[in-house]
Amino acid sequence: MNQFVDVSKVIGMKQTLKAVKEGNAIKVILAEDTDEKIKKSIVECCDQYQIALERVETKVGLGKAGGIDRAAAVIAIIK
Repeated sequence: MNQFVDVSKVIGMKQTLKAVKEGNAIKVILAEDTDEKIKKSIVECCDQYQIALERVETKVGLGKAGGIDRAAAVIAIIK
């Protein structure tokens, strides 16, 4: 499940929000077991900037998909 290893990406809420706001994000992947406050911020930002949002089950799974050895709440695929 390393589907996001070989793509340009940023990991984490702050970097994802920055990428979306600067117009660099193509798609955002959000883990469902993320804190509600973080999920709300990400969803609202993606809605506002019309960025595709994909949801996955867990932060641990998302981290592994992104090629890191820790949990990741959110990943943005960037240009």
